[in-house]
Parts: sequence; structure tokens; C-alpha cells
Amino acid sequence: MGEIRVGTASWTDETLLASGWYPPEVRHHPEKRLRYYAEHFDTVEVDSTFYALPRREVVAKWAERTPAGFLFHVKAFSAFTGHGLEAATLPKDLRSLLPKTEGHLAQREIPQEVLEEAWNRFFAAITPLREAGKLGYLHFGLPPWTQPKPRSFRYLEHLAERTQGYWVAVEFRNPRWYVAWGFVRKELERLGLIHVSVDAPPHPEAPPRVLEPTHPVAVLRCHGRNAESWKGPHQKPYERFNWRYSEEELQDLAQATLTLAEKAETVFVIFNNNYGTQGVEAALGLKGLLGLGPPPWAKKLL
Repeated sequence: MGEIRVGTASWTDETLLASGWYPPEVRHHPEKRLRYYAEHFDTVEVDSTFYALPRREVVAKWAERTPAGFLFHVKAFSAFTGHGLEAATLPKDLRSLLPKTEGHLAQREIPQEVLEEAWNRFFAAITPLREAGKLGYLHFGLPPWTQPKPRSFRYLEHLAERTQGYWVAVEFRNPRWYVAWGFVRKELERLGLIHVSVDAPPHPEAPPRVLEPTHPVAVLRCHGRNAESWKGPHQKPYERFNWRYSEEELQDLAQATLTLAEKAETVFVIFNNNYGTQGVEAALGLKGLLGLGPPPWAKKLL
């Protein structure tokens, strides 16, 4: 049975901060907040890096503020996954190279020189986590419009080449990838890419839950089961994932986790239902069902 780690897809989501989960003396203090999170979980996914390139000095503080053995999984910048980017999120020198310096740019509008430099800065920024032994996987969530076509497989090939030496997890949001799953699975295995199993609503545009690892590391990302909000439109990203898992649903996720742990050396379960306390409560509930107590260092931190 493989090692199992459970966490959430953010520790600073605005609705979590407003929920009261963090004690008042911790809520507005970045260092204490992260340490408090680490008292309960041994892993977390960084959400902010999807929207803007990380800054090395900030990442270094994450490494400094967490115990040895804690792992951060870093979401890839939106321009690396085909989502395009918001011009205002880029550093000024890169923004000046864009065809427009405000608003959203589609992937095809991003100059190659900007994209290459963004990759360089992304890798440089996450180096402190890697040096501290606290870097988990890099998460690449492909857009729902990305289908299993030749250009998509070329993208996966290039991604594997560019990210050699890293754990790279790929999440498909288009269910057509699973119609071609036999071939897709072989390609992920060949390229050394981690398949992200998804727990999502029963919706025709949501991917099914396929509990088949393609790497010694397996990932299960839990988005909640809100079929009504899956399609959108959404004012805030968390609106899609607004769902409180029931005890019965957590039992189902516990079995899914164990299924993955029978096939993989390490399983990460990440709750992306980040509205209020829904994610942390589900993660703590799943840990309880699996018999996973507080992280081994928690007593020292308390």
C-alpha cells in the first residue's frame, strides 16, 4: 500500500480566510497562517501560480515557514497550459513585449520570447522549494476545450521534455480524453507524466473518475459534485467547486484513495472545493476515515 497524503488546493483562499477556520491571531499573519495549516496537513497545492508567475522571495518564505517533509505542489502558469494570460499579471519588462498591455491574451497572441522567458522565471522562482526538498508535483490542468488531437499529444511531448527532472501531473477537463483512454494512458506512461484522477460532478462536460495511475505517483483532485455550477458562468473560480462532501461521499473517496494506493507508491489527495471551510473539512474528514493523524511534526508546532 502506497503512502497517502491529503491536503487542499490553497491555504489562502479569500473565503477560507473569512470562514473563521484560522484563529484570529493567525488569519492575517502569513507566517503563522502557513504554520497553522501545516499543523493539520503535510501537503498543499499552490493556486496563485496559475494566475501569475511566482516570485522567488515569496517561494523561499514558504520553504522557510514549513517543517522538513512538507510538500508544495505548484500549479503551472496559465500560459503554460493553453489558457492564455492576463497582461497585467506579467512583470513590466515582459508586459512591454506583448501586443497589448491590458486585458486577456489568448494563447496564440503570446509572443514566443515572452513564453520562453516566463518558463525560465517560473523554474527559477520554485528553486527554493526544490532545494529544500519541499517541491511535490507541478500541476498542468488542460483547458476544457483541449481535446485528444495530434497537436495536444505534441504538447504533452514538449511538456515532458521541458520539465525533465520534475514530477509533472496532467489533468484533463475534457471527457473525450477518456474515450481514447487506452492510447492516452500509454502516452502518459511513455512520457513519465502523472495522471490526475478527478472527482467531479456527473455532468456531460466533466471528466469521469478514472483511478488508473500512469506513474509511481498518483493524484486525486476533488472538485466537489455540484453539477449545477460546473458549466458556469462564474464570477469567482470557487463558485464552480462550491460543494460540501457528505460523510457517504467521503467514504467513497476513501475507497478511491485506497484503490490508487494499491497501484502507486505515493498518492496525493487534494481538495479543490475551496469555498469557505469545505476543503479543509473534507480533507480532515478523509484523513480521519483513512486513519491518518496530524503530521508527525504537529506536536512540536503546537
